[in-house]
Amino acid sequence: MADTISIPAGLLNEIIAHCKEVYPNEACGILAGKGNDIERAYKITNIKNSPVIYEMEPVEQLRCEKDIRNARLKIICLYHSHPSSSAHLSQADVAKAYWQGEPDMPIYPDACYMIIGPVDGNLEVRVFKLSGQKINEVKLDII
Repeated sequence: MADTISIPAGLLNEIIAHCKEVYPNEACGILAGKGNDIERAYKITNIKNSPVIYEMEPVEQLRCEKDIRNARLKIICLYHSHPSSSAHLSQADVAKAYWQGEPDMPIYPDACYMIIGPVDGNLEVRVFKLSGQKINEVKLDII
């Protein structure tokens, strides 16, 4: 994973609209593309219906992953919103990125994490990559 990923402005606007649509709950989804260029956004239902946590609806998530494979794309990012807090990776977000009880085994080892927040304030979009328990910010190039 490079230090920069790119996303078309229109696609980013769709993601932000999704976050506002489900506010005050967290929105979530998967971003796919080629190399480090995001080409598609998949909105996935947050089955927790919560303003502080998300869980992707499993059937939607699997259909999304199948579509990504069939299109010969890869998962570049997982995204979710922070309705009332800043765009940072929380401890819960970091824990969710790993298989339960396996802090060295990420569920999506090559993916980064896009956080959109606060939806109810000065909205920011930030992207992070996990390396073990270390968090590195990734530059987002809006094209």
